Amino acid sequence: MNMKKVIIISLLLMILLVPVSFAEDGDYTIPWANKDITVNDDGSTLISETIYYEIEGSVNGVYRDIPLNNNQTITNISVETPGYYNTVEVIRENGKTRIKVWLYVDANKRLRTSDASVKVIYKYTFNKGVKIYNDIAELQYMSWGNEWKSGVDSLVTNIHIPGSNRDTEYWNNPDDYVVTSGWSNDNTLTTEAEGIGSYTSFEQRILMPKSYFKSSENAQVINMDAKAQIEADQQKYKEDRDFKNTVTSILSGLFGLLMVVPAAIYALFGREPKIPYKADYEYDLPTDSSPVEVNSLVNGDAGSIDDNAMYATLLDLINRKVFKVFASNEDDTILTLVNNDTTGLKTFEKSLIQFLSQFESNGNISLKSIADTCDPEVFKNFRETWKDQTSQEVPDSLIKKYFIDKGYVIFNFLSFGLMALSIIIFIALMFIEVSPQYYWILFAITVLMFCESIIMLFIPNTVPGRWTPEGKEYHDKWKNFENYITDFSLIKERPPASIQVWGKYLVYAAALGCADEVSKNMKEYFNVAGVPEEYFNSSDAVMFAYYGGFNHLDTTFNALTPSETSSGGIGSVGGGGFGGGGGGTF
Repeated sequence: MNMKKVIIISLLLMILLVPVSFAEDGDYTIPWANKDITVNDDGSTLISETIYYEIEGSVNGVYRDIPLNNNQTITNISVETPGYYNTVEVIRENGKTRIKVWLYVDANKRLRTSDASVKVIYKYTFNKGVKIYNDIAELQYMSWGNEWKSGVDSLVTNIHIPGSNRDTEYWNNPDDYVVTSGWSNDNTLTTEAEGIGSYTSFEQRILMPKSYFKSSENAQVINMDAKAQIEADQQKYKEDRDFKNTVTSILSGLFGLLMVVPAAIYALFGREPKIPYKADYEYDLPTDSSPVEVNSLVNGDAGSIDDNAMYATLLDLINRKVFKVFASNEDDTILTLVNNDTTGLKTFEKSLIQFLSQFESNGNISLKSIADTCDPEVFKNFRETWKDQTSQEVPDSLIKKYFIDKGYVIFNFLSFGLMALSIIIFIALMFIEVSPQYYWILFAITVLMFCESIIMLFIPNTVPGRWTPEGKEYHDKWKNFENYITDFSLIKERPPASIQVWGKYLVYAAALGCADEVSKNMKEYFNVAGVPEEYFNSSDAVMFAYYGGFNHLDTTFNALTPSETSSGGIGSVGGGGFGGGGGGTF
């Protein structure tokens, strides 16, 4: 049975599974962490973080990501690793600073760290984190960010403010994890929290008199009154949390009951057929399908095209010598259109060439320049049109040959039915007199049905749908090929036969959505095997991947599809004015 299906159905049924942990190379947990935060009277914040890592397996080191907004900066960075030698690398990127700490057990810095308990002390100054309004000053600090793969069992924070606590207010968002929190002396707030899970945030917020600050040089100065609004936001946040905690047990039971129908649909229409094919890996392309067909049928929803198809198409055009890699380094990849004859090309390929040619300068196309000069709305329209054109290259007859979507169609009908029913009940509750006890039960059911309907809309069609026996074998073979090209040990044991085969495999890796991982394996294999540079430079597709072309594509396309960002003002509760982020091992 497809593991993705098992995971999703299990979540919908709210089955509480006891995880079985397997020690993997580079895994880690964080039993405890201590933070000391000192707010200076110029608005800067001195931060000392002691994080205790329990490392399983062998790692190169650890890292800490610190998000930055607008004009925020961190300075005076230092790292201590008692009992271990280290090399510190500070990487400043848009929106964050990464402190990368290489760990060694010997003075010569040759032996990696493995199966160890490591204490790492990060120290730095955070500028422009404190906000000074017309009526109040605010520290809104994310004491634990939601980018940590591991949770933390015990977190202790000490926040020192530049004045007395007598005229202050503070909140912990949320307070579910807090064991104790209070002023341990006149200017120090000490908080102990436990059981903060992975990818979970914990915020601390303090309001204090603005007179505590002699200077606003390193603070954000915001021309508005904020105290009343912040207090109102915190009160609403508390009420919302209390309500959610009250109805959680009711929702859990009802959710399981309401999931019976979707589970039944899966049992009837989504269970995969049994086939004789049992291989674990495919060491060559399993079929003669085009890259866009593989992307449509194997990667994500059956019958859908995603951005990976565009990556694969571009690399395929490079591999077929329509484009040539003129130059490539860690900052940019520059392409040259060397074959202007598009007679034998398909519509979606011609469209991609025409789009890229708009950014040609002196015969060259810089991927970086596309991000700098292209209008995001123009790119959005092109991408939608291109996906429609590409979808026409995967006929419905082929999709129906491999995939039966009957369960998915029923799933959608059920989803819209639950949504309509929840809206009807919600409207009825506004006009019908119901005792408070039953009102909240009905309200909970309404919210639950609506949420369920939304979740069902976003479930991949391969969960309620079913592969035909032929489609199941097709899908599994391509997934097993993906398993091969993403497993370095297999690449090392049975490498592709030639540089041309590498180029073809990279095209399909892009279609399958694993190009970055395969490029990494290829580079590592070339280094281990001592492959000379002139060998892999004989293939433009390999050159493109080797020198970071996929990263440049990601950077360009991500820049053209920006997410919404905050530009100052009062921070939302739990949003964390600054701090947070995450970290891990590498």
